[in-house]
Amino acid sequence: MPIPAILATVAAGVVSSLVQKAFGSTSETTPTASETMGKDDFMKLMLAQLKNQDPMNPMDNTAFVAQTAQFTSLEQLQSINKTLQGLASQPGNGGVATASALLGKTVTVNGSPLVLDGSKPTTLAYSLSRPASAVVVRVQDAGGNVVRTITAGQQWQGLHQLSFDGLAEDGRKLPAGAYTYQVGAADSAGNLIPGVYTGVGSVTGVSMQGGMLMVQVGNQILPLSSVVGVMG
Repeated sequence: MPIPAILATVAAGVVSSLVQKAFGSTSETTPTASETMGKDDFMKLMLAQLKNQDPMNPMDNTAFVAQTAQFTSLEQLQSINKTLQGLASQPGNGGVATASALLGKTVTVNGSPLVLDGSKPTTLAYSLSRPASAVVVRVQDAGGNVVRTITAGQQWQGLHQLSFDGLAEDGRKLPAGAYTYQVGAADSAGNLIPGVYTGVGSVTGVSMQGGMLMVQVGNQILPLSSVVGVMG
């Protein structure tokens, strides 16, 4: 099944689950998120597609950007669904109270802010918890739109730095401003590597913004879903 078709199936399952959580069960039997492929499964497929593409006939950049944009939309749907599930399982502001357990903890996050000045390259830092056969770095603008996808081959476990030229997928110079970047990695078997992170910091605040739980890590405010590990 082509990746766009897979995405449509996944998104349909997520939306159905979201509707059931928000408004109760419906008369029709619809697939839930657990019965469909999730975003991790899609990332595995995308990384495998990159790893195994014909070097003499690589994947069209436009098609690839479209797929990653659809993946971003899927992530947003799943994030909303996760927030609804958390709120449904906690009375009142229980979700915030639960997240408050992270206050004072040092956490790792996958999704760090990036500021471009529109004139010179910048460095994107990240860490791999184990060796990777394929790595994908996605740069998003303030609206959550993917503006650049950077792929890398085999990399060892540990800290890495990637020079980002500040250009969009089509080669245009990106406007100065605030962006974010995330990293995904897979091993030689195509399994998504957990624990990949782009930043480390102490949680100093928790809040609810637009129906989404947010944590303040240092001087950055990030979605709770960006937290991938607790170091202590």
